[in-house]
Amino acid sequence: MTAPEKNTLQLDTEPIGRLLCKTTLPALISVLAYNLYHIADTFFVAKGSGTDAAGGLAVSFPLFLFLSAVTSMLGSGGASVLSRALGRKEREKANRVIANCFCVFFAISLSITITGLLFLEPLLHAMGVTDALMPYASTYTRIILSAAAMSTGFSSLIRAEGSSRYAMYIWLIPIGINLVADPLLILVLDMKTAGAAFGTALSWCVSMGMSIWYFFLSPNRNVRIRKTDFLPDPSLLAEIFAIGVPAFIQTAGYSLSVVFVNRILKGHGGTTAISTYGIVSKLYTFLLLGITALMQGIQPVIGYHYGKNDRNRVRKTLKISCRIAGLYGIAVIIVLLLSAQTLLHIMTSDQKVIAAGKDILLTMGCGMPFYGIYCVQSVYFQAAGKRISSLFLSLCNHILFLFPAILLLSRLSDASAIWYAFPVSAFLSMCIACGLLKKESRSNHIPVR
Repeated sequence: MTAPEKNTLQLDTEPIGRLLCKTTLPALISVLAYNLYHIADTFFVAKGSGTDAAGGLAVSFPLFLFLSAVTSMLGSGGASVLSRALGRKEREKANRVIANCFCVFFAISLSITITGLLFLEPLLHAMGVTDALMPYASTYTRIILSAAAMSTGFSSLIRAEGSSRYAMYIWLIPIGINLVADPLLILVLDMKTAGAAFGTALSWCVSMGMSIWYFFLSPNRNVRIRKTDFLPDPSLLAEIFAIGVPAFIQTAGYSLSVVFVNRILKGHGGTTAISTYGIVSKLYTFLLLGITALMQGIQPVIGYHYGKNDRNRVRKTLKISCRIAGLYGIAVIIVLLLSAQTLLHIMTSDQKVIAAGKDILLTMGCGMPFYGIYCVQSVYFQAAGKRISSLFLSLCNHILFLFPAILLLSRLSDASAIWYAFPVSAFLSMCIACGLLKKESRSNHIPVR
Protein backbone atom coordinates (compact mmCIF):
# COMPACT_ATOMS: atom_id res chain seq x y z
CA MET A 1 0.00 0.00 0.00
CA THR A 2 1.40 3.41 -0.99
CA ALA A 3 1.78 6.33 1.43
CA PRO A 4 -1.20 8.25 -0.04
CA GLU A 5 -3.38 5.10 0.24
CA LYS A 6 -2.35 4.65 3.89
CA ASN A 7 -3.17 8.28 4.65
CA THR A 8 -6.56 7.94 2.95
CA LEU A 9 -7.36 4.71 4.82
CA GLN A 10 -6.48 6.40 8.11
CA LEU A 11 -8.80 9.32 7.38
CA ASP A 12 -11.60 6.90 6.42
CA THR A 13 -11.45 4.40 9.28
CA GLU A 14 -9.63 5.88 12.30
CA PRO A 15 -11.92 6.83 15.24
CA ILE A 16 -12.30 10.62 15.26
CA GLY A 17 -10.71 11.15 18.69
CA ARG A 18 -7.64 9.15 17.76
CA LEU A 19 -7.49 10.72 14.29
CA LEU A 20 -7.52 14.22 15.79
CA CYS A 21 -4.67 13.25 18.09
CA LYS A 22 -2.65 12.09 15.09
CA THR A 23 -3.31 15.23 13.05
CA THR A 24 -3.18 17.74 15.89
CA LEU A 25 -0.17 16.48 17.87
CA PRO A 26 2.35 17.08 15.03
CA ALA A 27 0.72 20.48 14.45
CA LEU A 28 1.00 21.23 18.18
CA ILE A 29 4.70 20.38 18.19
CA SER A 30 5.20 22.52 15.08
CA VAL A 31 3.31 25.50 16.50
CA LEU A 32 5.10 25.14 19.84
CA ALA A 33 8.44 25.24 18.06
CA TYR A 34 7.31 28.20 15.95
CA ASN A 35 6.23 30.17 19.00
CA LEU A 36 9.36 29.26 20.94
CA TYR A 37 11.40 30.70 18.11
CA HIS A 38 9.43 33.96 18.28
CA ILE A 39 9.81 34.06 22.04
CA ALA A 40 13.51 33.26 21.70
CA ASP A 41 14.08 36.26 19.42
CA THR A 42 12.53 38.61 21.97
CA PHE A 43 14.18 36.85 24.92
CA PHE A 44 17.74 36.98 23.60
CA VAL A 45 17.37 40.53 22.27
CA ALA A 46 15.97 41.69 25.64
CA LYS A 47 18.82 40.01 27.51
CA GLY A 48 21.51 41.22 25.14
CA SER A 49 20.32 44.73 24.28
CA GLY A 50 17.60 45.75 26.73
CA THR A 51 13.85 46.43 26.73
CA ASP A 52 13.93 49.08 23.99
CA ALA A 53 15.62 46.67 21.56
CA ALA A 54 13.06 43.98 22.40
CA GLY A 55 10.34 46.58 21.94
CA GLY A 56 11.74 47.51 18.52
CA LEU A 57 11.61 43.88 17.48
CA ALA A 58 8.11 43.41 18.93
CA VAL A 59 6.71 46.55 17.33
CA SER A 60 7.79 45.14 13.95
CA PHE A 61 5.62 42.09 14.65
CA PRO A 62 2.58 43.39 12.66
CA LEU A 63 4.62 43.33 9.45
CA PHE A 64 5.66 39.75 10.16
CA LEU A 65 2.00 38.94 10.81
CA PHE A 66 1.08 40.42 7.44
CA LEU A 67 3.51 38.02 5.75
CA SER A 68 1.91 35.23 7.77
CA ALA A 69 -1.51 36.42 6.55
CA VAL A 70 -0.42 35.91 2.93
CA THR A 71 0.90 32.40 3.64
CA SER A 72 -2.25 31.61 5.66
CA MET A 73 -4.44 32.68 2.76
CA LEU A 74 -2.66 30.43 0.26
CA GLY A 75 -2.02 27.67 2.79
CA SER A 76 -5.54 27.41 4.20
CA GLY A 77 -7.27 28.02 0.87
CA GLY A 78 -4.98 25.61 -0.91
CA ALA A 79 -5.28 23.02 1.87
CA SER A 80 -9.08 23.15 1.77
CA VAL A 81 -9.20 22.69 -2.01
CA LEU A 82 -6.45 20.06 -1.87
CA SER A 83 -8.03 17.92 0.87
CA ARG A 84 -11.44 17.94 -0.85
CA ALA A 85 -9.80 17.09 -4.19
CA LEU A 86 -8.04 14.13 -2.57
CA GLY A 87 -11.32 13.06 -0.94
CA ARG A 88 -12.85 12.99 -4.44
CA LYS A 89 -9.75 11.24 -5.92
CA GLU A 90 -8.97 14.23 -8.20
CA ARG A 91 -5.18 13.82 -8.32
CA GLU A 92 -4.50 16.17 -11.24
CA LYS A 93 -6.38 19.01 -9.58
CA ALA A 94 -4.41 18.40 -6.36
CA ASN A 95 -1.14 18.77 -8.30
CA ARG A 96 -2.29 22.06 -9.85
CA VAL A 97 -3.26 23.41 -6.42
CA ILE A 98 0.28 22.92 -5.09
CA ALA A 99 2.01 24.37 -8.17
CA ASN A 100 -0.27 27.42 -8.36
CA CYS A 101 0.14 28.15 -4.66
CA PHE A 102 3.92 28.27 -5.05
CA CYS A 103 3.78 30.60 -8.05
CA VAL A 104 1.35 33.05 -6.48
CA PHE A 105 3.24 33.10 -3.19
CA PHE A 106 6.53 34.03 -4.85
CA ALA A 107 4.84 36.79 -6.86
CA ILE A 108 3.12 38.33 -3.81
CA SER A 109 6.11 38.03 -1.48
CA LEU A 110 8.46 39.71 -3.97
CA SER A 111 5.97 42.57 -4.32
CA ILE A 112 5.89 42.95 -0.53
CA THR A 113 9.69 42.98 -0.39
CA ILE A 114 10.06 45.72 -3.00
CA THR A 115 7.26 47.90 -1.61
CA GLY A 116 8.35 47.45 2.00
CA LEU A 117 11.98 48.33 1.37
CA LEU A 118 11.07 51.39 -0.67
CA PHE A 119 8.76 52.82 2.02
CA LEU A 120 10.25 51.30 5.17
CA GLU A 121 10.47 54.27 7.55
CA PRO A 122 7.09 55.81 6.66
CA LEU A 123 5.59 52.34 7.08
CA LEU A 124 7.13 51.89 10.53
CA HIS A 125 6.00 55.35 11.65
CA ALA A 126 2.47 54.49 10.51
CA MET A 127 2.69 51.34 12.64
CA GLY A 128 3.26 53.45 15.75
CA VAL A 129 7.02 53.05 16.08
CA THR A 130 8.53 55.77 18.27
CA ASP A 131 11.84 57.51 17.56
CA ALA A 132 13.51 55.56 20.37
CA LEU A 133 12.47 52.22 18.84
CA MET A 134 13.06 53.16 15.18
CA PRO A 135 16.76 52.09 14.88
CA TYR A 136 15.98 48.62 16.21
CA ALA A 137 12.73 48.21 14.25
CA SER A 138 14.17 49.37 10.92
CA THR A 139 17.23 47.10 11.17
CA TYR A 140 15.13 44.03 11.95
CA THR A 141 12.39 44.74 9.42
CA ARG A 142 14.76 45.49 6.52
CA ILE A 143 16.34 42.03 6.81
CA ILE A 144 12.99 40.28 7.30
CA LEU A 145 11.52 41.94 4.21
CA SER A 146 14.55 40.93 2.14
CA ALA A 147 13.88 37.27 2.96
CA ALA A 148 10.08 37.41 2.54
CA ALA A 149 10.08 35.04 -0.45
CA MET A 150 11.39 32.28 1.82
CA SER A 151 8.89 32.85 4.64
CA THR A 152 6.84 29.65 4.33
CA GLY A 153 7.29 25.94 3.84
CA PHE A 154 3.61 25.35 3.02
CA SER A 155 3.24 22.88 5.88
CA SER A 156 -0.56 23.18 5.60
CA LEU A 157 -0.44 21.75 2.07
CA ILE A 158 1.81 18.93 3.25
CA ARG A 159 -0.58 18.25 6.15
CA ALA A 160 -3.61 18.33 3.84
CA GLU A 161 -1.95 15.67 1.72
CA GLY A 162 -1.78 13.49 4.83
CA SER A 163 1.93 13.82 5.73
CA SER A 164 1.52 15.28 9.22
CA ARG A 165 4.93 14.04 10.33
CA TYR A 166 6.87 15.78 7.55
CA ALA A 167 4.78 18.91 8.14
CA MET A 168 6.06 18.76 11.72
CA TYR A 169 9.67 18.33 10.60
CA ILE A 170 9.40 21.32 8.28
CA TRP A 171 8.84 23.41 11.40
CA LEU A 172 11.10 21.66 13.90
CA ILE A 173 14.32 21.50 11.89
CA PRO A 174 14.43 25.16 10.72
CA ILE A 175 13.35 26.44 14.12
CA GLY A 176 15.96 24.28 15.83
CA ILE A 177 18.54 25.96 13.60
CA ASN A 178 17.11 29.37 14.53
CA LEU A 179 17.26 28.61 18.26
CA VAL A 180 20.95 27.78 17.91
CA ALA A 181 21.65 30.79 15.68
CA ASP A 182 19.93 33.34 17.95
CA PRO A 183 22.27 33.24 20.95
CA LEU A 184 25.30 32.95 18.66
CA LEU A 185 24.38 35.95 16.50
CA ILE A 186 22.75 38.13 19.18
CA LEU A 187 24.90 37.47 22.25
CA VAL A 188 28.23 36.05 21.06
CA LEU A 189 28.65 38.13 17.87
CA ASP A 190 26.75 41.10 19.41
CA MET A 191 24.60 41.61 16.29
CA LYS A 192 21.55 42.62 18.39
CA THR A 193 18.29 42.87 16.40
CA ALA A 194 20.16 42.21 13.14
CA GLY A 195 21.24 38.86 14.59
CA ALA A 196 17.64 37.97 15.39
CA ALA A 197 16.58 38.86 11.85
CA PHE A 198 19.38 36.87 10.20
CA GLY A 199 18.54 33.85 12.37
CA THR A 200 14.91 34.07 11.26
CA ALA A 201 15.87 34.45 7.59
CA LEU A 202 18.15 31.41 7.82
CA SER A 203 15.35 29.28 9.27
CA TRP A 204 13.00 30.43 6.50
CA CYS A 205 15.48 29.37 3.81
CA VAL A 206 15.79 25.90 5.35
CA SER A 207 11.99 25.55 5.57
CA MET A 208 11.46 26.56 1.95
CA GLY A 209 14.25 24.21 0.87
CA MET A 210 12.56 21.30 2.67
CA SER A 211 9.25 22.14 1.02
CA ILE A 212 10.77 22.24 -2.45
CA TRP A 213 12.46 18.91 -1.79
CA TYR A 214 9.20 17.32 -0.60
CA PHE A 215 7.03 18.44 -3.52
CA PHE A 216 9.48 18.50 -6.44
CA LEU A 217 12.70 16.57 -5.81
CA SER A 218 12.20 13.70 -3.38
CA PRO A 219 12.25 10.27 -5.10
CA ASN A 220 9.54 9.15 -2.64
CA ARG A 221 7.24 12.13 -3.17
CA ASN A 222 3.51 11.45 -3.31
CA VAL A 223 2.77 14.07 -5.99
CA ARG A 224 4.10 14.29 -9.52
CA ILE A 225 3.85 17.94 -10.52
CA ARG A 226 4.37 18.68 -14.21
CA LYS A 227 5.56 21.93 -15.78
CA THR A 228 2.06 22.59 -17.11
CA ASP A 229 0.70 22.53 -13.53
CA PHE A 230 2.50 25.84 -12.90
CA LEU A 231 0.43 27.65 -15.51
CA PRO A 232 -1.99 29.97 -13.66
CA ASP A 233 -5.44 28.41 -13.46
CA PRO A 234 -7.86 31.33 -12.97
CA SER A 235 -10.81 29.22 -11.78
CA LEU A 236 -8.63 27.24 -9.38
CA LEU A 237 -6.95 30.38 -8.00
CA ALA A 238 -10.35 32.00 -7.57
CA GLU A 239 -11.44 29.01 -5.48
CA ILE A 240 -8.25 29.10 -3.39
CA PHE A 241 -8.50 32.85 -2.80
CA ALA A 242 -12.22 32.74 -2.02
CA ILE A 243 -11.59 30.16 0.70
CA GLY A 244 -8.25 31.60 1.85
CA VAL A 245 -9.25 35.27 2.08
CA PRO A 246 -10.96 34.74 5.47
CA ALA A 247 -7.69 33.39 6.89
CA PHE A 248 -5.91 36.40 5.42
CA ILE A 249 -8.42 38.79 6.97
CA GLN A 250 -8.18 37.04 10.34
CA THR A 251 -4.38 37.21 10.52
CA ALA A 252 -4.12 40.62 8.86
CA GLY A 253 -6.83 41.82 11.26
CA TYR A 254 -4.67 40.74 14.17
CA SER A 255 -1.76 42.60 12.58
CA LEU A 256 -3.86 45.75 12.22
CA SER A 257 -5.11 45.44 15.80
CA VAL A 258 -1.51 45.45 17.05
CA VAL A 259 -0.83 48.58 14.96
CA PHE A 260 -4.06 50.17 16.20
CA VAL A 261 -3.18 49.53 19.85
CA ASN A 262 0.40 50.74 19.33
CA ARG A 263 -0.85 54.03 17.91
CA ILE A 264 -3.12 54.54 20.92
CA LEU A 265 -0.32 53.64 23.33
CA LYS A 266 2.06 56.02 21.55
CA GLY A 267 0.01 58.89 22.97
CA HIS A 268 -0.61 57.22 26.36
CA GLY A 269 2.71 56.01 27.72
CA GLY A 270 5.04 56.14 24.73
CA THR A 271 7.95 53.76 24.30
CA THR A 272 7.51 51.88 27.59
CA ALA A 273 3.81 51.19 26.96
CA ILE A 274 4.49 49.99 23.40
CA SER A 275 7.37 47.77 24.53
CA THR A 276 5.16 46.28 27.25
CA TYR A 277 2.39 45.47 24.80
CA GLY A 278 4.94 44.07 22.34
CA ILE A 279 6.20 41.57 24.90
CA VAL A 280 2.67 40.75 26.11
CA SER A 281 1.46 40.15 22.53
CA LYS A 282 4.30 37.69 21.97
CA LEU A 283 3.32 35.78 25.13
CA TYR A 284 -0.37 35.90 24.20
CA THR A 285 0.41 34.52 20.73
CA PHE A 286 2.44 31.77 22.40
CA LEU A 287 -0.53 30.85 24.62
CA LEU A 288 -2.71 30.53 21.50
CA LEU A 289 -0.60 27.57 20.35
CA GLY A 290 -3.18 24.97 21.43
CA ILE A 291 -5.94 26.68 19.46
CA THR A 292 -3.73 27.20 16.41
CA ALA A 293 -2.62 23.55 16.41
CA LEU A 294 -6.21 22.34 16.79
CA MET A 295 -7.28 24.48 13.82
CA GLN A 296 -4.49 23.06 11.68
CA GLY A 297 -5.25 19.50 12.79
CA ILE A 298 -9.00 19.52 12.11
CA GLN A 299 -8.96 21.30 8.74
CA PRO A 300 -7.83 18.32 6.62
CA VAL A 301 -10.16 15.99 8.55
CA ILE A 302 -13.22 18.20 8.00
CA GLY A 303 -12.28 18.98 4.40
CA TYR A 304 -11.72 15.32 3.47
CA HIS A 305 -14.95 14.03 5.02
CA TYR A 306 -16.97 16.95 3.72
CA GLY A 307 -15.63 16.14 0.25
CA LYS A 308 -16.71 12.51 0.80
CA ASN A 309 -20.15 13.67 2.00
CA ASP A 310 -19.59 11.89 5.35
CA ARG A 311 -21.42 14.41 7.53
CA ASN A 312 -21.45 12.18 10.60
CA ARG A 313 -17.66 12.25 10.94
CA VAL A 314 -17.68 16.00 10.30
CA ARG A 315 -20.16 16.44 13.17
CA LYS A 316 -18.08 14.31 15.53
CA THR A 317 -14.95 16.28 14.64
CA LEU A 318 -16.67 19.58 15.43
CA LYS A 319 -18.14 18.34 18.69
CA ILE A 320 -14.87 17.00 20.07
CA SER A 321 -12.87 19.99 18.85
CA CYS A 322 -15.17 22.58 20.45
CA ARG A 323 -14.87 20.80 23.80
CA ILE A 324 -11.09 20.69 23.52
CA ALA A 325 -10.92 24.40 22.59
CA GLY A 326 -13.10 25.46 25.51
CA LEU A 327 -11.19 23.38 28.05
CA TYR A 328 -7.87 24.62 26.71
CA GLY A 329 -9.01 28.22 27.10
CA ILE A 330 -10.01 27.62 30.71
CA ALA A 331 -6.62 26.01 31.38
CA VAL A 332 -4.88 29.10 29.97
CA ILE A 333 -6.83 31.37 32.32
CA ILE A 334 -5.81 29.23 35.31
CA VAL A 335 -2.16 29.34 34.23
CA LEU A 336 -2.28 33.13 33.93
CA LEU A 337 -3.95 33.54 37.31
CA LEU A 338 -1.12 31.56 38.87
CA SER A 339 1.90 32.69 36.88
CA ALA A 340 1.37 35.71 34.57
CA GLN A 341 4.06 37.63 36.44
CA THR A 342 6.50 34.72 36.20
CA LEU A 343 6.01 34.46 32.43
CA LEU A 344 6.80 38.15 32.01
CA HIS A 345 9.81 37.90 34.29
CA ILE A 346 11.28 35.28 31.94
CA MET A 347 11.11 37.82 29.11
CA THR A 348 12.34 40.95 30.90
CA SER A 349 13.70 42.18 34.21
CA ASP A 350 12.09 45.61 33.80
CA GLN A 351 9.73 45.89 36.81
CA LYS A 352 7.53 48.52 35.16
CA VAL A 353 6.93 46.24 32.19
CA ILE A 354 6.21 43.27 34.47
CA ALA A 355 3.80 45.20 36.70
CA ALA A 356 1.76 46.58 33.80
CA GLY A 357 2.08 43.51 31.60
CA LYS A 358 0.63 40.93 34.02
CA ASP A 359 -2.75 42.66 34.18
CA ILE A 360 -2.84 43.14 30.40
CA LEU A 361 -1.96 39.49 29.77
CA LEU A 362 -4.59 38.18 32.18
CA THR A 363 -7.33 40.43 30.78
CA MET A 364 -6.58 39.41 27.19
CA GLY A 365 -6.37 35.73 28.22
CA CYS A 366 -9.89 35.75 29.69
CA GLY A 367 -11.29 35.57 26.17
CA MET A 368 -9.38 32.41 25.25
CA PRO A 369 -12.25 29.88 25.72
CA PHE A 370 -14.56 31.98 23.53
CA TYR A 371 -11.87 32.59 20.93
CA GLY A 372 -11.03 28.88 20.72
CA ILE A 373 -14.61 27.82 20.02
CA TYR A 374 -14.99 30.63 17.48
CA CYS A 375 -11.84 29.46 15.67
CA VAL A 376 -12.94 25.82 15.51
CA GLN A 377 -16.31 26.74 14.03
CA SER A 378 -14.63 29.12 11.58
CA VAL A 379 -12.41 26.27 10.38
CA TYR A 380 -15.49 24.21 9.53
CA PHE A 381 -16.83 26.86 7.15
CA GLN A 382 -13.39 27.30 5.62
CA ALA A 383 -12.65 23.59 5.18
CA ALA A 384 -16.14 22.95 3.77
CA GLY A 385 -15.71 25.73 1.21
CA LYS A 386 -18.52 27.90 2.66
CA ARG A 387 -17.03 31.11 1.31
CA ILE A 388 -19.54 33.74 2.42
CA SER A 389 -19.93 32.43 5.97
CA SER A 390 -16.18 31.95 6.30
CA LEU A 391 -15.49 35.48 5.05
CA PHE A 392 -18.05 37.00 7.43
CA LEU A 393 -16.63 35.13 10.43
CA SER A 394 -13.11 36.25 9.58
CA LEU A 395 -14.30 39.85 9.79
CA CYS A 396 -15.98 39.42 13.16
CA ASN A 397 -13.25 39.17 15.78
CA HIS A 398 -10.88 41.97 14.79
CA ILE A 399 -12.63 44.14 12.22
CA LEU A 400 -16.28 44.23 13.34
CA PHE A 401 -15.85 43.91 17.11
CA LEU A 402 -12.29 44.49 18.35
CA PHE A 403 -11.50 47.77 16.57
CA PRO A 404 -14.76 49.52 17.55
CA ALA A 405 -14.46 48.24 21.14
CA ILE A 406 -10.87 49.50 21.48
CA LEU A 407 -11.80 52.87 20.03
CA LEU A 408 -14.85 53.22 22.29
CA LEU A 409 -13.02 52.19 25.47
CA SER A 410 -10.03 54.44 24.72
CA ARG A 411 -12.41 57.42 24.48
CA LEU A 412 -14.52 56.52 27.53
CA SER A 413 -11.54 55.82 29.78
CA ASP A 414 -7.73 55.74 29.73
CA ALA A 415 -5.56 53.29 27.80
CA SER A 416 -5.79 50.66 30.57
CA ALA A 417 -9.44 49.98 29.63
CA ILE A 418 -8.75 48.93 26.03
CA TRP A 419 -7.63 45.44 27.05
CA TYR A 420 -11.21 44.47 27.93
CA ALA A 421 -12.01 44.76 24.23
CA PHE A 422 -10.18 41.47 23.56
CA PRO A 423 -12.40 39.10 25.62
CA VAL A 424 -15.54 41.03 24.62
CA SER A 425 -14.80 40.69 20.90
CA ALA A 426 -13.95 36.99 21.33
CA PHE A 427 -17.28 36.33 23.08
CA LEU A 428 -19.32 38.19 20.46
CA SER A 429 -17.49 36.39 17.64
CA MET A 430 -18.21 33.02 19.25
CA CYS A 431 -21.92 33.87 19.47
CA ILE A 432 -22.02 34.75 15.77
CA ALA A 433 -20.18 31.53 14.83
CA CYS A 434 -22.57 29.43 16.92
CA GLY A 435 -25.54 31.10 15.22
CA LEU A 436 -24.18 30.42 11.74
CA LEU A 437 -23.43 26.79 12.58
CA LYS A 438 -26.96 26.34 13.96
CA LYS A 439 -28.35 27.79 10.73
CA GLU A 440 -26.16 25.37 8.79
CA SER A 441 -27.60 22.43 10.72
CA ARG A 442 -31.17 23.56 10.00
CA SER A 443 -30.34 23.62 6.29
CA ASN A 444 -29.51 19.90 6.63
CA HIS A 445 -25.96 20.43 5.44
CA ILE A 446 -24.48 19.04 8.62
CA PRO A 447 -26.35 17.31 11.46
CA VAL A 448 -24.90 19.29 14.35
CA ARG A 449 -26.40 18.50 17.75
